[in-house]
Amino acid sequence: MSLRHVIVQLPDRPGSLGQVTTLLGRLGVDIQHMRVLSRDGAVATDEFTVSVPGPVIDRSLPGLLEEIQGVQVVEMREIAGAIV
Repeated sequence: MSLRHVIVQLPDRPGSLGQVTTLLGRLGVDIQHMRVLSRDGAVATDEFTVSVPGPVIDRSLPGLLEEIQGVQVVEMREIAGAIV
């Protein structure tokens, strides 16, 4: 498993965050930490620290998240030296 830092922008409406977290759970991605960085009534920017179960999911994760309407992955990077 690898630990990743992920920042996403999503529509600032009820259910959007739930769609993202549901997808992560279905993929076997463990959310270690989550926080809302900003909201302006139209777009929210959220930050996640996640444990990704393998290389296929790791490579596919940004594209899978962006299949959710209105979701954009702003950043995804490995957390160096992390022990999962």
